[in-house]
Amino acid sequence: MSAVAMDIDGHVADADAAYPMHFHREQMPAWLHATATALGFRAPDLARPYRWCELGSGAGLTALVAAACNPSARFTAVDADAAQIARARDIAERAGLANLEFVHADLREYATHSGESFDFIVSHGMWAWVSDPVRDAFIAIVERRLAPGGLLELGYMSHPGASQLQGAQRLLHEAGRHLEGDTPARVTAALSLLRDLADGGAGYFAEHPGARRQLDAMEREPAGYIAHEFLGAHWQPQHVADVIRAFAGVGCGFLGSATPIENIDALSIPGALQPRLRTLPPGPLAETARDLARNQSLRRDLFQRGAQRLDDAAHLDALDTLVFAALPGAPPALTGDLRFDTRIGPVTGARELFAPALDALAQGPQSFARLRTLPPYDATPGLLNQALQALTWAGFVHACLPSSRDTSADALARQLSPLPGVPALALLPAIGSAAVRQVPR
Repeated sequence: MSAVAMDIDGHVADADAAYPMHFHREQMPAWLHATATALGFRAPDLARPYRWCELGSGAGLTALVAAACNPSARFTAVDADAAQIARARDIAERAGLANLEFVHADLREYATHSGESFDFIVSHGMWAWVSDPVRDAFIAIVERRLAPGGLLELGYMSHPGASQLQGAQRLLHEAGRHLEGDTPARVTAALSLLRDLADGGAGYFAEHPGARRQLDAMEREPAGYIAHEFLGAHWQPQHVADVIRAFAGVGCGFLGSATPIENIDALSIPGALQPRLRTLPPGPLAETARDLARNQSLRRDLFQRGAQRLDDAAHLDALDTLVFAALPGAPPALTGDLRFDTRIGPVTGARELFAPALDALAQGPQSFARLRTLPPYDATPGLLNQALQALTWAGFVHACLPSSRDTSADALARQLSPLPGVPALALLPAIGSAAVRQVPR
């Protein structure tokens, strides 16, 4: 009986359990530019040619969409899985994406590569999956290749929300080593064992009720996702304070979250805790407290090389240059309050704060400068900034690219449409990104 195949760093390397295609909107250039601007920092200029790199690109869907919808930029995607890289490279070639390079390399190897600096470096998931030497290589890449003023977006499993998964993850890892069958069969058997423990009154699930909800979510995922996420040898949720300090050591300041609603305490922190959090110094302590307040299990941290906050006048000037558009599915007319389903439960967004922006955007794209002439934003532009961040997170609006050019979006859509397991995406060149299509039930 052999164990699940692993690569040199203890990741699953099994063609029978390929990691599924996922699209991460938070890694798109226009999203990152608008989020950093909203937070009060000067983001890389999207009107000029720029370079973007994804470390741990997996199946490559995010990089493919980014390259297809942003033809004036150069994109690089790096992953240690040769099969995934080969598949993604083939899709890119057939879609005619000459501005996208897929690199097959372990990050320890890639850290030795020389080349131009990147204006954006993004990564999702792998920071919590890899060994310390690979994390060190990641930091070395950021130190050597992230340009001054460049943005780093880092998504990872975090404490305390993912803490309770550690016991279940160890069982999944051991199942990969000891149960019979191919990787998908071992995943199925391991999840069945966890379910038997949960339904049989195991103390772990009695002590951690959230673990049962997480098991429910696991059972809805494909085997490839579970295998790559949880069967590896080094899976470990991370503490935000450690992450902030690690990147501060290479000159990258913490800006906030690439999940915009998490930058608005009024919409993401229980009301009774908000005054207490305002007494804390920003940075590791405040973010650790926020993670406890939200029971955060997934963070998307945003850093900048040599971060310097804009003064109020420069911040408003930067905001005024942003143009927003309504996305498919945005409410054409808001007749009541909005409901945001957040980590702390449903949060109400007052109609009078959001309706003016949504009504204006229903008529077509609008600049921040134009929108802030509308009441109630004319008196307090900060209200508009927060409203647009929340609406962006909700999938109702999105920042536009500064100019429209011919793209390869249609060609990529034709290549993706017949592939199994690809999310239903609408590629939208005007925003340089994609939106998830609403599939009729």
